[in-house]
Amino acid sequence: GDFSQFFIEVARLKNEFTKLYGGENSARFLLHSGITTFQPSGRRENQTDVKSIPYGLTHTATRILNAKRNNRPFKVSFAGYSVTVGRGNYFHQSYPFVLEKLLKKPMSFLGITLQIRNAAIGGVPSFPYGWCLENFLGEDVDVISWDFSMNEAGGVPNGLEA
Repeated sequence: GDFSQFFIEVARLKNEFTKLYGGENSARFLLHSGITTFQPSGRRENQTDVKSIPYGLTHTATRILNAKRNNRPFKVSFAGYSVTVGRGNYFHQSYPFVLEKLLKKPMSFLGITLQIRNAAIGGVPSFPYGWCLENFLGEDVDVISWDFSMNEAGGVPNGLEA
């Protein structure tokens, strides 16, 4: 891949995001608020070395590298409610496909094809939908994004924690 082009494109996206969302501090707050990963028990989040990178992000980076190594697409599936579906917009304007538009170019500089799946269904709660994720999202997916915050009591999907 073309790593120099990748870093240039990532810097451009970061600058655009920062400008759109009110400066560096606001953009960092939004980014930090919007990314949640699962943390193995016993792991401290406030470490100061490389291990302080959130476990889920390290796992995602490993999956990206595996997609590159195995010359296959990097697959991201989205589940959730009407906001993720894109109600009120065209399907291609839904969050998953806006994210695809943003990430497709930098991923291509790494020699990786990005594949996005939007399997969100408006008004369907995480239970029983969550028990069928393999059917909706695919069993070959690298990353799953689940937007449960609109309809779940307190924004906590306890039914999915098994």
